[in-house]
Amino acid sequence: MFRHIFVPTEENSAIPLVNVPKEWYNHEVEVIVFPLKPTNNESKENRLVKLCGSWKSNKSAEDIIANIYNDRVSGKTRILEKL
Repeated sequence: MFRHIFVPTEENSAIPLVNVPKEWYNHEVEVIVFPLKPTNNESKENRLVKLCGSWKSNKSAEDIIANIYNDRVSGKTRILEKL
């Protein structure tokens, strides 16, 4: 995955060039552009730190992965746990 965040200005509004890795050649890739809206002028780092550990569950990572895999192959809709 490649992610690059930049702040466009009137003088610099072109999307920066992306050097596509060779292993991606002859494969479909997607470029998505959308605005990031920080809340309360928080830094990106502070917003990310607040998200860490926000999933409350007593399940182990292995159990969560197994549940996700089983739901994907079973054809049933997964019921999400509350955050």
